[in-house]
Amino acid sequence: MAIHFHEILKTFYTLGCEDEALCYGACRVYIYLKEEKHMHDVQYMYEKQLQLFYLTARKEPDALTDLFVPALTTDAFNLVQLKRCREVITLPDGGKPESIVLAICDPSSTVLLYRMTPGLKEIGQKLPSKGKLLRMKTVTDCEQAL
Repeated sequence: MAIHFHEILKTFYTLGCEDEALCYGACRVYIYLKEEKHMHDVQYMYEKQLQLFYLTARKEPDALTDLFVPALTTDAFNLVQLKRCREVITLPDGGKPESIVLAICDPSSTVLLYRMTPGLKEIGQKLPSKGKLLRMKTVTDCEQAL
């Protein structure tokens, strides 16, 4: 069954969002989840308090529900809003989301899914290089062998 983009987009506008680009991005994510990822129980909602579209979907009919938040590459990323999203949004099963899947949309219609878990913090120091991480892993593996 083909999804008609313009019909879905019209529906998104009726939900109360006044940001045309956000409606377009959310619509693109909806179609991506339904047609390209073949996810189950894909639903879209607009949270007026947060001025945020979000979608819920399952990888399999009996899997846990994931929360998808569309984000545009042309907009600033707001971690505070994502934290509030976890507090305000309730999933269809009545629970709170364990993680948020950020659905990043760019103008070419590409969608990148990035799962974010609780406890995301700023890094106060420089990350170790790839070489240092490999050396640390080698030392750990050697210690386990002893």
